[in-house]
Amino acid sequence: MIARAAVLLLGQWLGQACAFQASVQPLSHGARRSSPLAATATTEEPVLTLYRDTNGWCPFCERVWIGLEKKGIPYDEKLINLQDKPQWYLDIVPTTLVPAIEWHDENWDADTPGSGALVWESKDILEAMDAKFAETPLRSADEEVAEVVEVLNASVGFVYGARNGTADDKGARFAAALDALDGVLASSGGPFVRGGELSAADLALAPTLERFGEQLKVLKPEFPALDAGRPAITRWSEAMDLEPAYTRRVKGDAYSWTAVTSSFLRIFANASDAETQAKIAKADKAAAALLAESRADATALDDKAACAEAVAALSKNRKNVARDAADSSPKTQPHVKRAKTAQAAEEAIDAALVVLDGGKARVSGEAKVAAAAIAARLCAPRDMGAPAAAALRHTLLVLAEKKPRGSRLLKALQIFFFWL
Repeated sequence: MIARAAVLLLGQWLGQACAFQASVQPLSHGARRSSPLAATATTEEPVLTLYRDTNGWCPFCERVWIGLEKKGIPYDEKLINLQDKPQWYLDIVPTTLVPAIEWHDENWDADTPGSGALVWESKDILEAMDAKFAETPLRSADEEVAEVVEVLNASVGFVYGARNGTADDKGARFAAALDALDGVLASSGGPFVRGGELSAADLALAPTLERFGEQLKVLKPEFPALDAGRPAITRWSEAMDLEPAYTRRVKGDAYSWTAVTSSFLRIFANASDAETQAKIAKADKAAAALLAESRADATALDDKAACAEAVAALSKNRKNVARDAADSSPKTQPHVKRAKTAQAAEEAIDAALVVLDGGKARVSGEAKVAAAAIAARLCAPRDMGAPAAAALRHTLLVLAEKKPRGSRLLKALQIFFFWL
């Protein structure tokens, strides 16, 4: 219950914490998000609606999201603002929490949320999906899930807590839980909790190891990597990274988890004390270093499917992205320099779309500022999948460094007039 409460509190803040916050409009009420693996499903038409958080970072939602992608179930999405849940959602889901699914059964009406059969709580949803799509089961035995839950229970207070008299105890508990998990994975024959097949236990585990694996590097650098001395967890991580259902859309990336860490610290730690302030500064510095790595990684553009996803997402949300890139009073990431005008951001967006489509482009001085701002504000998985985010970030950061259009001519003229 402690872990669930902490994660729910975290979820309430996710609307303020991620990089493009309030700039990118998610899929609208009733918009379709068909699984890229939907060819394995019985029909291409959506068979259910997934209700999840707007950012895609709620770990309970992630479990269901990965499950849908793995099973290849075509689905619609309706995204719920956790800070301002619509009354219609409160009316149809007794717990008022996310995730929930609504089956497109004989009673379902697209214009009437709640008209179809509803299931809530991630465990119950996965079981319901197994019942209808039994050819790709995700069931897990209770004792296997218990090891995963122990990691969840042990992690939040340790990762975000300050150094005090209980920090060592929390760290020891977290390490012991990881050791126990490594033992479970080793005994299963691996790489997954139930052996060779992905299961609900793996879906529950992925969000925790993913985010804390990145954030501990900043918050608790003295704590060894989660898989250090735990070969079974290493094999599990490698196997998860080979699962398209996870890596193409649901998994976050190192930059997003690092950039958002300072906001998380304000939730779980005393933001006014010197230690927390130092960690916030360290997180921002680490995020800047990861942006530099993104700038250098031109291989991100080799993934043409990722480039196409980035083009689609940026095209759909360009007005909101431009507005955010020129926001003079940002609620989050105030240290990120914004452009003076939305028009400059529009120029940066146009150029990025050209480059992602295989062309060449340059931007003016103020548009370079906008390009850098958009890159810093971009989050996976909320705005797009991690591969698409990598391609877009690289593109924007290269644009931010390039000499503006006309600069060569201007320099030539300056030299000419100097020698007159």
